Amino acid sequence: MPTDEFLDVRTVDGTSIISFRSSHILEAVTIDRIATRLKELVAEAPIGRFVIGFDQVTYLSSSALGMLISLQRRAAQRKGHLKLAGICDEIMEVFRITKLDTVFDIYKDVDAAVEAFRKNL
Repeated sequence: MPTDEFLDVRTVDGTSIISFRSSHILEAVTIDRIATRLKELVAEAPIGRFVIGFDQVTYLSSSALGMLISLQRRAAQRKGHLKLAGICDEIMEVFRITKLDTVFDIYKDVDAAVEAFRKNL
């Protein structure tokens, strides 16, 4: 899977691992471009297992949160599963306040999320 300006994409054991390249995901134009690319990845993936790594991210806008919710729905429609990983404490607090921590499967790091997929095979 190709790398682009905003995302690094790789596959491990049939799971697509998507990592953000920017620490701040704020601007509407950037979020739209990321959303378009993520939708393409979900549509193209032969196996619907996705881990989104937030190791580099220190700030997310509310629009970025909306994008993640939309991606979760899209993956579910295709019988896929989405896991989030490596979310910093500040962003995790936003997930807790908004109750999004109950919507998403969230793991300490990408390896833990990939391992969770392995266990469910």
